[in-house]
Amino acid sequence: NLPDRPGKVLYPVVQIVGHLHRPGDIDPYRFPVRISFGESDFDDVLDHGRLVTEVVYLEDPELAAPIGLPKEDIPVVTLSAIEDPLKVAGALGRVMAIVRIGGRAPTMDELSREAGIDVEPRPCPYSTGAGVPCGLPCGPGQMLPPRQGRPLPPRDEYLCDGGDRDELMHFEMGGILRGIDPRDSAVQFNDGKRVRVLPTNTVCIYAPRFAATRASVGPTLHFLVQPVRGADQIDTLKTAALKQESRRLVKNEPAIIARHRSRPSNMKGRVYAGVNFEMRVLSGFAGTVAPKGNAEAIKSELLKGRIKVSTVKTNAKAVGIKTAESAVVTGIVEGAAERVSTWPVQDVNGVELPPKRPGLAIIKRVSASVAEPGDVISYVIQYRNMGNTPINDVSIIDSLTARLAYEAGSAIGPAGTVFTAGDNRAGATELRWDLPRPLAPGEEGYVSFKATVR
Repeated sequence: NLPDRPGKVLYPVVQIVGHLHRPGDIDPYRFPVRISFGESDFDDVLDHGRLVTEVVYLEDPELAAPIGLPKEDIPVVTLSAIEDPLKVAGALGRVMAIVRIGGRAPTMDELSREAGIDVEPRPCPYSTGAGVPCGLPCGPGQMLPPRQGRPLPPRDEYLCDGGDRDELMHFEMGGILRGIDPRDSAVQFNDGKRVRVLPTNTVCIYAPRFAATRASVGPTLHFLVQPVRGADQIDTLKTAALKQESRRLVKNEPAIIARHRSRPSNMKGRVYAGVNFEMRVLSGFAGTVAPKGNAEAIKSELLKGRIKVSTVKTNAKAVGIKTAESAVVTGIVEGAAERVSTWPVQDVNGVELPPKRPGLAIIKRVSASVAEPGDVISYVIQYRNMGNTPINDVSIIDSLTARLAYEAGSAIGPAGTVFTAGDNRAGATELRWDLPRPLAPGEEGYVSFKATVR
């Protein structure tokens, strides 16, 4: 019953190589792996005899495309004939199913191993929602290796927002805040000494999304036949003769005579001999040192002491203790009693006040724990001044991921708050709330917005 093709029958082959790790309270039929065939598939298979391969994979939220589709449809990337759909899908997420449909049978290499990616079952490193290790095999794709034998949560099945990932938030010259990546949420404030930034917590919802890569390969329909061509080239010998006559060069130069006459010069100098007398008288120093002697005689001394042996004797007589005990009767008399205690008034001589220290608490909440593409969820960011001094210049910033589309006009904040929204590098939206006044000690508030899950 194919449209406009009576009597035509196709036999698609679906190979399951992966699975989800749903929490126990989620309906298994809520997130199916959807496989659909369109008119382009029928054209390639029936009209052109091609083999269509479609690889369905679970998207990595960090690599997801910022597009929104109904939950019955999944984004499909069409590849050229030289690209491997399994290799591309394994680079973008975790492969779940391989679908083949066509007028020719796939080869054994296509069924077992493609482009060096093994599609054979392998141990699954993930765990379920209750922390129980997964006992099912897992297919190829981007899987984190287990740490110290402990199972990991499947992060690609959850849509998370908040915190500070990738580049850390920091301030550059001029007080410009950098490091706000898609998915980050933070509050910027002035504590009286410097401008600071504090990230929020991370909130996650279970919202897996599938995508697919598609490639269509068929037989070669165009042939180019080129006959063999020969080229002969004959080079004859060539002789080059060059005759040069002898040349004579004569140069006549007249003789040049150079004469130089110098007259003799006479210079006389007389130096008379001089006499120099120097007399030095010998000087002498004589000193006589007589030796000195010191003699000291110490006679040997002998010290003798005699100690006699002494004996101490003590006579101890036996001591006998006799105790005579009789029955003891204790009587307690109880009756109505009243005790009145009074304290005199004490004077307070001094009070030590705590130092002025700012303290800001911020927490992020989400309205749902499970969401499908097309669902609208609400995010709330609460803040409170936990210190004893006002906090100035408070701004709340939230940069959404590619799978969250901001609902225009849904942002809420305190009266007088300046709200701005702009695009980020993931194709989503960056939200910012600038509070109108300082945050007093003990004061609290919140900002909120709505987003559609793509």
